[in-house]
Amino acid sequence: MSIKNNINNLLESLKNQLPDSFNFDLFKVLYLLFFLIIYISNQHSVEKNIREISRLEKEVEELRTDYITLNNNYMFSRKETEILKRVKSLKLKSSKLPPEKITVEE
Repeated sequence: MSIKNNINNLLESLKNQLPDSFNFDLFKVLYLLFFLIIYISNQHSVEKNIREISRLEKEVEELRTDYITLNNNYMFSRKETEILKRVKSLKLKSSKLPPEKITVEE
């Protein structure tokens, strides 16, 4: 409580020593400082969001690149020649005859 009383006494003594027009100007200055603080905090939050967006864009680009690479590798591994290379160790070979359609008559 003593600190609060000391601050109030100090403010009262300043009010008594300053002219009335200065008190009004002091109010304007405090008003401007309030909005200046809000403006600065808003700028910081905007810059923080911009950095976050930039980081996420980089991450999305990396993931897209990974997806394309994996998709291309998968498509390459599905080729007949690649499959034949893998089954060669099992001693399987490609058929020389084309596939035939089996029909069942009822």
